[in-house]
Amino acid sequence: MAYLTLTTLPLLLLSCCNILTANSKGILGSEPAPLRVCSDAVQEVTVNLTTSLHELDRKYLSIAMSPRRVKNKYEGAQKLINLAVALAPADARVGGTAVNFMTFIPPASNAHTDQQSPVLEASNIDFPGEEPESFSFTGEEWESFNTFLTKANWDLLYDLNNFNWKADRSWDTTNAQQLLKYSAAKGIKIPYLQIGNEPSAYPHKYNLNITAKVLVDNYKTLKKLLSKFPLYKSTQLCGPDVSNIGVSRNAKEYLQGFVSNGAYNVVDALSVHFYYVNGATATINEFLSVEILDTLKTMLDTAVGIINSSPKPLPLQLTETASAYGGGAPGLSDTYASGFLWLDKLGLAAKYRVSRVFRQDLNGGAYGILDGDSDPRPDYFLSLVFKKLIEGPVFDVSLKEVNKNLRVYANCATKDAYPSGALVVYFVNLADTDAVISLPQYQNADLDLYLLTSGDRKKLTSSSVKLNGDVLEMSGDDLPTIKPLSHKGDVTVEAHSFGFIVVPSAKVALCMNYFSNVGLADMRQ
Repeated sequence: MAYLTLTTLPLLLLSCCNILTANSKGILGSEPAPLRVCSDAVQEVTVNLTTSLHELDRKYLSIAMSPRRVKNKYEGAQKLINLAVALAPADARVGGTAVNFMTFIPPASNAHTDQQSPVLEASNIDFPGEEPESFSFTGEEWESFNTFLTKANWDLLYDLNNFNWKADRSWDTTNAQQLLKYSAAKGIKIPYLQIGNEPSAYPHKYNLNITAKVLVDNYKTLKKLLSKFPLYKSTQLCGPDVSNIGVSRNAKEYLQGFVSNGAYNVVDALSVHFYYVNGATATINEFLSVEILDTLKTMLDTAVGIINSSPKPLPLQLTETASAYGGGAPGLSDTYASGFLWLDKLGLAAKYRVSRVFRQDLNGGAYGILDGDSDPRPDYFLSLVFKKLIEGPVFDVSLKEVNKNLRVYANCATKDAYPSGALVVYFVNLADTDAVISLPQYQNADLDLYLLTSGDRKKLTSSSVKLNGDVLEMSGDDLPTIKPLSHKGDVTVEAHSFGFIVVPSAKVALCMNYFSNVGLADMRQ
């Protein structure tokens, strides 16, 4: 029988994890250190490379913006343009609560005041709370905004006012026609349109009920209207933009009604919104909670069930989503902590075949990826790395040992960054201990690491983020270079961190086939 000696015992402990210390002197007589639980065992990650769950195009990660951003001044905003271009290509959704209170002012009109829209009088809307503020924008403002989108290489998803009604209670498209006519004359492209915002909430927010059937009829009206404009005949439609169907019965029933009333023959995609928590009450523990992260899974399961019940299943889009609703949670949504929710959402939504994830907001509230001065927050840099690396087939991943705090996803790498066939494994480590990730399929392969950690002593609530140990920050109007760390063998990832592991030499057949087909499609265009 072999015996442990006093000499070998400490070595054995060290080989397993950091030595645990009590509140008294340590076993070697040193000063006490904070109690730390042993790191988890090596996590063997296996990627199923024989089947693709879904395929992500370059615009999968897209951006949502408040309609009031149309009125911003974009001339000379070079830093903002540089930041936007770095996330291209992308779709830009201009929508939200304010869409139903905005009016386009055509050039023939001398009025340019934010006066109350006729919609409120025609609809007899009763506001139980504070009445929303109506606003208007001019053709010049609309052109300036769309010039910004063109420079950024972002495609517009525009949300039309759903509160304009005629005396016979039908949707009044007069202002929509004015906007389309002006845009067509100026050659402004509008690839995507939708109507209204979160209609299932109208009854309790505005004492107004626009049923799912009526909304489908509105989309039919819009489709006929678009057919009159050669530039917009191929414009795609999405709806109904209901929120949190996983917990809201009204929202779930509205989406079901939208589908059952024939929306699948009118729109091109079904769209929903999702937020994890209330921004006014959110806590740091919620941002690290497996249970909170899994509420997205509940919502997606509900959405997929409704989609599959349709005679013609449509793509699903998250047209508005962030960590916390109500403008986000200050001190959390605008810090490093938000990245756990954001990266996990991108990974999980990809597995559920979501075609677009629109991050709310570009630069509004605490959940904006930019602050009020257009300086990047941590989630901007996380989005930047994701855009740089992720494209194409999505793969299922399995861990040899179940670890609820380590969430792992896999995808092909972009052809712009790596050779065709390269693989990306990305992770979220929610635990307060380090984890070791092993890729047995590529045990001896050279790896590129993009490891993201807190940027300063504030740790989870840091307003900055490090990539491979270096703080990411702007240099004037210029973005930092995103460089990987070369590595070989198992990867130790820090507690409370997330990141990407690239296998450049993976030569995954499904990835190679995908990019070959993409190249052929580009040649045909």
